[in-house]
Amino acid sequence: MRATADGLAFTGCSDLLVVLSGGTDYAPDPARGYRDPGADPLALSRRKARAAAATDPDALRSTHVADYQRLFGTMSVDLGPSSAAQRAADTWTRLTDRARDGAAPDPELEAAYLQFGRYLMISGSRDSVPMGLQGPWLDGNDPDWMGDYHTDINVQMNYWMADRTGLPGCFDAFTRYCLAQLPSWTDTTRRLYNDPRNRFRNSSGKVAGWAVAFSTNLYGGSGWWWHPAANAWIANSLFAHWEYTQDTAVLAEIYPLLKGACEFWQARLVSMTVTDPATGQDREVLVDDKDWSPEQGPQDAVGNTYAQELVWALFGNFHTASAALGRDAPLRATLDGLRARLYLPQVSPTSGWLEEWMSPDNLGEDQHRHLSPLIGFFPGDRITLDGSPAELLSGVRALLVARGMDSYGWANAWRALCWARLKDADRAYQLVTTNLRPSTANSNGSAMNLLDIYQVEDDRSIFQIDANFGTPSAMVEMLLYSRPGRIELLPALPAAWAGEGRITGVGARGGFTVDLAWRDGAVTEATVRSTGGRTTEVVANGTTRAVRLAPGRETVLRW
Repeated sequence: MRATADGLAFTGCSDLLVVLSGGTDYAPDPARGYRDPGADPLALSRRKARAAAATDPDALRSTHVADYQRLFGTMSVDLGPSSAAQRAADTWTRLTDRARDGAAPDPELEAAYLQFGRYLMISGSRDSVPMGLQGPWLDGNDPDWMGDYHTDINVQMNYWMADRTGLPGCFDAFTRYCLAQLPSWTDTTRRLYNDPRNRFRNSSGKVAGWAVAFSTNLYGGSGWWWHPAANAWIANSLFAHWEYTQDTAVLAEIYPLLKGACEFWQARLVSMTVTDPATGQDREVLVDDKDWSPEQGPQDAVGNTYAQELVWALFGNFHTASAALGRDAPLRATLDGLRARLYLPQVSPTSGWLEEWMSPDNLGEDQHRHLSPLIGFFPGDRITLDGSPAELLSGVRALLVARGMDSYGWANAWRALCWARLKDADRAYQLVTTNLRPSTANSNGSAMNLLDIYQVEDDRSIFQIDANFGTPSAMVEMLLYSRPGRIELLPALPAAWAGEGRITGVGARGGFTVDLAWRDGAVTEATVRSTGGRTTEVVANGTTRAVRLAPGRETVLRW
């Protein structure tokens, strides 16, 4: 081995082991300023590197493989065969060929893209902090937006995939982060939320609970502007994880976050009078105070759909959590009353879209990247295909059509998830393949290693990770839709995957996992396992079957 100004030169080597190690003094403890004064990052790094270097390389590799496969093996996916020519080509060639007009599907490439998202999740969200805009895959110390946690879609989309794809343990990093930040978020809200410089301060003059800004970081900080509805979205995301696991310990752990978010909204909501279009009668409703619909339109509108939907879901989730844990019955009753008075969006008679503001007019961009007004459709489920009025669903569809089919990767993923919930397989699949198109000349799309590329300017692009998680989430949603009490199989199966396929280990809300096989577009068999759930209905091939299971048991359904 010879050291030179250019690096290290090796001669006479048959193989080479390189050990990389890192350390940190970060601690998830606000009382210590999120730092551990007793930790020496350099000493920690050296200790780990020396231990690894003293271990046989084959043992290092086999230990890593076993550790990784323990998680990776919880799910498999087969969307059908690709051609021999496709299999023989490299990834970049396959991406390029698939993007050509009239190109044949490449199901194995699409399955690999889904599994690549799981690889990123396993590698980036375990005994660590959660993943932000780029996860740990940075190429320098000055990432765009500081590589932070954006709370108006990024960090939430990052974790839609974990429970769906058999990786519930990878969600824990997000939970731990929120719990560690709660004391700082609460203190900052109490001291600063009603500061006159906050454009979104509470006009009531009251403040309680906790809130965050559009940007948060590891050290209790918040940046950009305050983002009132983010606390509801974060709390709802944590609650959805419990819906998959049905673990009472998890529910008890996140309960303070749910309660604090509810207390914030109890202090924030304001009353106003509206005319009911159905009856012509005036009625009193509760609305979000002056706010913004991310990331467009007026910044001083009240009752934006985005916040109204998130708070409606938050209060409902708190009811379920407090009842399950036997806590805070008086607060539960109070919030139930507030929830019943919340204004909920209507379909605009002007545009035919589900309104984004309390106005028949669209006050923003027709094709805006965010789907803020559809948050009650996905990731929420106040609006459902099987339970909502046709007019409301028509407004959802019309807004989706208006928003378009080509945007940033994360925005395409959100669109694909909504189209999957509408059972429009063609549009959902089109958006998946749009995200698979190769990124050239800084365009939006996939790099040759499948990382999602985000065009920042005409001559500059960056890697941003959320589409690598949101797109696999959409693929799974096309194969299985779930909410507590209902599991629907193959709701939006595209023709490209319809011939024959199988997916195993899919998480379903209500406390279940599902293995699913199909042929010629129809379900042939499904295995439903309970991870804590007891009853659900399974819908497939036009039939509905009731399933009752004890935790840990399974049943096989055949058609």
